Amino acid sequence: MRYHCRTMSIEEDSPAVDDLPSAASSARWRRIPAHLAAPSLILVVALAARSVWVAYAPSNPMDGRIFNDTVFYYYSAANLFKTGYLQPLTGGATASWPPGYTFFLAGLFKVVHPHVSVAWGANIALGSLTCVALYYLGRLVAGARTGLVAGLVLALFPGHIFFSSMVLSEVTFTFLVVIALLLAALAARPAEKRAVWLLLLLGVTIGAAALVRGQGLYLLPLAAVFWWLEAGGWQRALRWTAVAAVAAVAVLTPWTVRNYLVMGHFVFISTNVGGNLYVGNFDGATGHMVFGAGEWARTRYANLSLEDQEVAVDNALLKEGLKFMFTHPVREVQLTGSKIRGLYQDDEEALRGIPNHQAGETIPHADRIADVANVYYFAAIALSGIGLLLWRRRWRSLLLPLLVVAVFTLGEMPFFTDPRFHYPMLPAFALLAAAGIVALFDAARRILANRVAGPS
Repeated sequence: MRYHCRTMSIEEDSPAVDDLPSAASSARWRRIPAHLAAPSLILVVALAARSVWVAYAPSNPMDGRIFNDTVFYYYSAANLFKTGYLQPLTGGATASWPPGYTFFLAGLFKVVHPHVSVAWGANIALGSLTCVALYYLGRLVAGARTGLVAGLVLALFPGHIFFSSMVLSEVTFTFLVVIALLLAALAARPAEKRAVWLLLLLGVTIGAAALVRGQGLYLLPLAAVFWWLEAGGWQRALRWTAVAAVAAVAVLTPWTVRNYLVMGHFVFISTNVGGNLYVGNFDGATGHMVFGAGEWARTRYANLSLEDQEVAVDNALLKEGLKFMFTHPVREVQLTGSKIRGLYQDDEEALRGIPNHQAGETIPHADRIADVANVYYFAAIALSGIGLLLWRRRWRSLLLPLLVVAVFTLGEMPFFTDPRFHYPMLPAFALLAAAGIVALFDAARRILANRVAGPS
């Protein structure tokens, strides 16, 4: 077994990078719930930061803004138990959006009240719990101090905080991603007797994540590569991935059956794959969003029923997008650079989406807030690089966050990109940045100790 830190004692603070321990008793691991000081601190900081932001810059999809994802999610959730899963604009059945966030929000609306404040509260809670989950993940793979710093870095990450006031799926999806990573790491521990149940739970989590955003399926190959490198070779990795995949498919099957019965066609999760791929791969593609790019397909199939038109348009755009990709290899290389820039260019996308621009709304001091957010974001990326450099002899401890960045970045390349789409990678950058901060602190402490000691 080569998973260096998965059995680290949780009672020890993480030492310097060069002195990382490699083993500890499983009994100590089971005492994690008794040590709540660090996660409690992270939770309080995260809750406070997100609550203050929602009060400062709330985003209300009921304010008459132009139809967008936030409007769809709110109204589809508010009406789900009355009318079923319908497109608010047309009133017809749809599979254009993955249903997970709508169903989650609808459940909260049913239990509490169908008001946007319930969505804000859910975002505050899940965003804060994501920081706590990242703490446990960081503690498991890289040590106690790294976990604590990672949780605090994410708790105060402006780009992560901003989405708390938007009725979007990002916060829920990213929470599920971090939970899935934690389960994958737990399953890989030596002599893990509950590995099968952890794999099944992981599969359920991946299935739920995919129902929120289709990119959740990236977690299956990500876990497979992680287990291949860390848990005993490719055969075990394939077996474990198969178990998780079965559970994920079990979660996805009811919705696929619903789509066949309601839409009249086989639709796996949603009908937005073709459109998203085409926007990133056609003669006028820029690598970013191009509004109206697929209108020709909607015009071509305008005579069909709403359900048939939705599926036909998705299939046509998928076919044309793939055709462009395979017949324009040089252009695809050029677009890849543009897509990477678009994915990582800044961390202020939420600031652009929060106000109702049609009503002339603005966020007070938005420019200054954007500057702070971008400095924090690029500093985290820089610290991630430092962490990788200083942890190079223990790089496997950072394998999971590395895989998140690599797999999710590659997964976005066939489509168009937007800075919003790097949101699920912020916990990975927070963990990598935490490794850099801890390593720099240890290096500074050693230098200071040597100076104090003086020449021998």
